[in-house]
Amino acid sequence: MGSTSMQTLRRSFAVTAVAALALTGTGTAAFADDGPPPIVEYYDYPGADQIFAEHGIRLLKGDGHILFTDCAAPGSRVEIWSRTSTKSFCFRITADKGYLSLDLAKVYLIWGDNHAMTATMTTNGQTKQVKIEKNQWNSVGEPTDPDKNPSSLVELNSGPA
Repeated sequence: MGSTSMQTLRRSFAVTAVAALALTGTGTAAFADDGPPPIVEYYDYPGADQIFAEHGIRLLKGDGHILFTDCAAPGSRVEIWSRTSTKSFCFRITADKGYLSLDLAKVYLIWGDNHAMTATMTTNGQTKQVKIEKNQWNSVGEPTDPDKNPSSLVELNSGPA
């Protein structure tokens, strides 16, 4: 057998051996440890636990285009009033389209910024979408008896419907 045939045979053997290790599961840990971790995005709101501890608002998931912000910050923002706090909660919208799921009880008033927007409210297990008018106060979620039937804000969506 010539040297070229011998090199081809060795390469073929090496490739077969690596494939066999991968198929049997032997040696796969080395491959997995060498590569980056798998990328899985759950869209959980970053820093949600700290925001809840400091401000009392539960932010769940979002696409990163509706961001919790300081109400004293300059610029356009959405402002939400709830009977659970003496202060309002504010959000900055950073793109034409955005999504945020949250849990904020006893919401009664939302100031819309200059984006098209809807708020999803729940009262007694019933879900209702409310259009938030731009650049004005919007009365939302006020049932006839807020203590017995409080409304919770569960979603904010910005952008065209």
